Amino acid sequence: MKEDNQAEVKTESLRVRDLFVWKSFNKPQKQYSKEVVAVFAIIALLISIILAFFQEWLGILVTWAAYFLFWQLSQVRPEEVEHKITTEGIVSMGHSDIWQNLGPFWFSVKGNEVTLHIAHRNIFGQLIILAAKSDQDKICNILAEYLPYIETPEKSAIEKFSDWFSEKFPIEEKKPPVEANNPPEV
Repeated sequence: MKEDNQAEVKTESLRVRDLFVWKSFNKPQKQYSKEVVAVFAIIALLISIILAFFQEWLGILVTWAAYFLFWQLSQVRPEEVEHKITTEGIVSMGHSDIWQNLGPFWFSVKGNEVTLHIAHRNIFGQLIILAAKSDQDKICNILAEYLPYIETPEKSAIEKFSDWFSEKFPIEEKKPPVEANNPPEV
């Protein structure tokens, strides 16, 4: 009888449990205006003209392939997917990542979307998941039991260059936030 109870306790402790489950979109909701798409088309055209002078046909092909990829990805609507934090790791979009493959985590806020970043040993280096602001504290508390938390991660040279470039050469105009109490005048 005692052995049965001990075996039952062992199997219960080995069972994978969901610690927290939430749903979010699989990518940020970013809609580009027609002007932005046109600006990228003009840039691709100018690069193609320059490359045509040097008879770099492969470069022209790559330029238009990159433009087509940008256009196509901007047309794809985000889908709602499920994410889980379990006793074994994280399950996101049906893919499991165990704790041994994961490293420190941090949150970033861009616009009104909270993004969870978890360092990963794969080729991309990060697992990036969208989360709701209301779930941020709960996710942080659960993950802190398994992974180290970084308040503000150090930016890589590419991230610093990307931030500088987007600040100096904005593609879209920044619109001032609209307050709920003061609607814009018509």
